[in-house]
Amino acid sequence: MPEYLISQHDPRGERADQLAAARREYRYTMDFGFPVSSTLGAEHEPAPAWQLKALAKQEELRLNLLRLKRQGKWNFVNDLQPLAPHKLATMVREGDMGGIVEYFMPLPGGVTGDHHEKTVQAFRDVFARVEQPPATVDFSSDEYFAEVMVAGPDPTRLVRMDRVPGKFPLTSAHLGEDLDHALAAGRVYWIDHEAMSALDNGSHPQSPKYMYSPMVAFCVPRGGGPLKPFAIQCGQDPAGRDIYTPADGYSWQLAKNCVLAAHNTYHEVLTHLGFTHLMSEPVLIAAVRNLAVNHPVSVLLRRHFEGTMSINKLAVELLIQPGRAVEYLIGSDLKSTYPWLAEHRSKRSFRDNYLPTKLASSGTDSVSALPHHPYRDDGLLVWNAIYRWVSDFVGGYYKSDVDVLGDVELQAWAAEVASSEGGQIRDFGATPGQILDRNDLVEILTMVVWTAGPQHAAVNFTQADHMAFLPANPLAGYTEEPKGLGHSEADWLANLPPLDVAVQQFCVMTFLGSVHHTVLGDYGDDFADSAVSVPHKRFRSELAAVEDEIVARNRRRSRPYSYLQPSLIPNSTNI
Repeated sequence: MPEYLISQHDPRGERADQLAAARREYRYTMDFGFPVSSTLGAEHEPAPAWQLKALAKQEELRLNLLRLKRQGKWNFVNDLQPLAPHKLATMVREGDMGGIVEYFMPLPGGVTGDHHEKTVQAFRDVFARVEQPPATVDFSSDEYFAEVMVAGPDPTRLVRMDRVPGKFPLTSAHLGEDLDHALAAGRVYWIDHEAMSALDNGSHPQSPKYMYSPMVAFCVPRGGGPLKPFAIQCGQDPAGRDIYTPADGYSWQLAKNCVLAAHNTYHEVLTHLGFTHLMSEPVLIAAVRNLAVNHPVSVLLRRHFEGTMSINKLAVELLIQPGRAVEYLIGSDLKSTYPWLAEHRSKRSFRDNYLPTKLASSGTDSVSALPHHPYRDDGLLVWNAIYRWVSDFVGGYYKSDVDVLGDVELQAWAAEVASSEGGQIRDFGATPGQILDRNDLVEILTMVVWTAGPQHAAVNFTQADHMAFLPANPLAGYTEEPKGLGHSEADWLANLPPLDVAVQQFCVMTFLGSVHHTVLGDYGDDFADSAVSVPHKRFRSELAAVEDEIVARNRRRSRPYSYLQPSLIPNSTNI
């Protein structure tokens, strides 16, 4: 019997009644074909400290909107003027976070009048009283474009190219050196956005929108250094399509827009929402329904689930509803995006995305072949620290593999997560539906903690720096994919979303990427005088050492990557 259960009631008696009551209390909604929101207790509501931070950031955005309106440069279809103060006070008192978000971030709804010309300066002017992010300076450079793929909002998509795909007929002429030699040396990487082909084009109140399914190739220079992009094909079929290179001027810039629109829509819908928020939620719900409050795994995970249900509820009920922020920004329509999200979420492998496993399978794990990959390098430091902490944690409470297999609550948790009722994470453990030994439990808990904290931090807090300035990272195109060569700056600007979308993107990305609440590894007094009190102190010390190492690395990097510094990683997905 696990050590923590000694002197507890028989699980088949009073504790079983407690868990049965929990099963009745927590209910699912199935809007996406799997659990996405539930009614949980007060401990899962936003903490007052979180609310204060969120309101402060939203007030900053509201003041920016007011200055935009007073400048009179653009007229918007919808009024940006805030609601009456007493209505805001009522929403705050009632905890109406959806109403508060709408209050502070209304949809502009399009630009009216004559003053709506798109220029780079007009996009910069969106930052009326807020400091512009660094991306406003070098957003159009190939160096920045490549940096986004290894240190931007979605640094998870890069794959080593071992041979030229038939659908992407690259040649040495595209690369500017012998392609076969570069492939053999492991220096060529690519991202294939084939998944985007399943999405239908969306629409803006004043214009059609477009989604693309491009492919983009990068190469590490001979002698090392950061990736350099060298080829883009804007669709999956090479027939009738050009492969653009950096020599193609604004045609190349247009092709990069196609890649960014696909990359960023994938990021928001899948990498961010689907693979962090909606992967953590069924694990959370099953834990609440099957683990007693004093179960050690329950005590561990409650810090890593704080605020997750409330932010997911806000996302589902407000941000990803028809006509709201997400549909306003992304290139696809929600009618096709909902089932696409459900399909990719349901097929998502739990075990294959353990960070070391994922990097190895994508061929991006070699520092010698791919020297510059901040997400990989910093991520592994954090992953390994979590793994060692969780190993000590499991060893402190489970003295043998038999103890793990005999823990009926733990096994019920795993069984529900792997079931259709529990969200069906099919490979939740080496044997889905069971946790066979201590090593299996260590891997599962490491992945749960990683997903809730560091992984979400990496794909969320990057949004403020990289996505608040729309031309750096658009989520949609407003013209069809480019054909032929000889495009102009006007063609490139026409492809970018309009200014009202830039305002909305600034508000959403700045808010989501700016509210930090809780710190990785802070469990308060949860483990004081426990079997793992010493390992917990060791974990905190190791995180401090990781922090020092990343700070030192950032002094050497041309662009600092701070998103996986432990002091900036929340314990949970709470924004």
